[in-house]
Amino acid sequence: MLTVCLGVMMAFVNVSSTIGALGAIQQDLHPSASTLVWVTSAYSLVVATLVMSAGTLSDLVGRRTIFLGGAVVFTAGSGLAFTADSTGLLIAAQAVMGLGGAAVLPASLSIVSHSFTDPHQRTKAIGAWASCSGLGLAVGPIGAGLLLGHFSWHSVYLIDVAIGAVTVILTPFLVTESKHPTRRLDLAGVLLGTVVIASATYAIIEGGSSGYTSGRIITMDVVFAVSLAGFLTAEARHHDPMLDLRLFRNPSYTAVMGVAAASMFGFVGTSLLGVLYMERVQHLSALATGVRLLAMFATYIVVSALAGRLVQRVGFTLTLTAGLVVLGAGSLALLAIGPFTGYGALWPGLLIAGIGSALLTAPSTAAAVNSVPRLQAGMASATVNMFRQIGSVLGPSILGTVVTTRFPRYLEDRLISADMPGPEAARIAAGAVRGDDAAELPTALAHTVTDSAARAFTDAVHLGLLIGGITLLVIAIPTAILVRHRSSPTPTQSAR
Repeated sequence: MLTVCLGVMMAFVNVSSTIGALGAIQQDLHPSASTLVWVTSAYSLVVATLVMSAGTLSDLVGRRTIFLGGAVVFTAGSGLAFTADSTGLLIAAQAVMGLGGAAVLPASLSIVSHSFTDPHQRTKAIGAWASCSGLGLAVGPIGAGLLLGHFSWHSVYLIDVAIGAVTVILTPFLVTESKHPTRRLDLAGVLLGTVVIASATYAIIEGGSSGYTSGRIITMDVVFAVSLAGFLTAEARHHDPMLDLRLFRNPSYTAVMGVAAASMFGFVGTSLLGVLYMERVQHLSALATGVRLLAMFATYIVVSALAGRLVQRVGFTLTLTAGLVVLGAGSLALLAIGPFTGYGALWPGLLIAGIGSALLTAPSTAAAVNSVPRLQAGMASATVNMFRQIGSVLGPSILGTVVTTRFPRYLEDRLISADMPGPEAARIAAGAVRGDDAAELPTALAHTVTDSAARAFTDAVHLGLLIGGITLLVIAIPTAILVRHRSSPTPTQSAR
């Protein structure tokens, strides 16, 4: 558990530490806004694309082997990011780390699921696994803030190098090898499944900046549709598929996958909006932002450790439904923040969102793993990780796009309301998107622009929070209806 949790923490440290370092990266490398998106999105794209295939390989080759290989690749990618001197090389390093993360996440969860045979003990162990993901998210921004105060952004990636090195050293000694005794390679499923997730994830990420009706995105949509049809056909015919489609005949199992995606949609999306608000409106440093996010991340860690006990008392249905409602309520509670409010308006929403997220991550994972035969735990863990990664892409892509596209419109409207001529307001709004400094303007005009920008950006964040909160509350309805109160064998399991 110690070694596996270190690997999981490493994978999540990268996500939050990179977000915390984006300002420093932008100042040093001067990437365009669309290119900067890929500094964080390249990692999510590769993880989401390959996590299912990596889960299959862990069953075939060996869970410890794939976990160790993933840790080695992730550490190497972190070292490459540390030496990167261009945006392109940094994005490539993030892709390498994504390859390692795609191997570490399903293999680690499969190791935990295989090591604890009792469903209740397994749920507790998965709770510890989930707590370490929260710990990684909490360590990232604080570590990044401390390092950025004394060193360049490159130093941020030394955190992952250190954790990765320890993980690589401990794994051969503390993790027992295990594999599926009869699993066979589903090559068509692996290839088609990779194309399905890659095309969908790319369209989601790139569509946010280039537009979802652009030729490139439409082409990706066609690739997605064709490859999905081929994947479903191949998996239905294969005797030992990478993804057993019969599991989705169980409405509860299918609903749990939706919950897994929704949980990360809300968790990552809400935390990203919080970071954007604190850095762009309150002008806080990376360290100050990371410390304030502890209201969300520390709460997540504590409650995740207790979520397994709650599931034992009230079951999966109530726990997962409550988690979605609480996470949605946390997002809506953040509507209390204003352009000039203090931390008192921010922390209650972050704390509530942390509680809701913790009620979703480990229980949804346990619900998926406990509802399949033990030998299919690797498949279930890879699938739930895939849906979770898709959610982690959807959250920042959709909600972040809402903020970045609405901000210039809101700013232009506010400037016009302040009696500024329309062409001048449009010019300044376009400059604000590029990152132009209002201090270069005349004093009186600079004050108007700064005040309007703070209000406009807060309005855009409010819209993102509103969309995220309502989405989570809506998803809670089918969750309450479809998810079983207790985990029980699926029809596939009974047939076997």
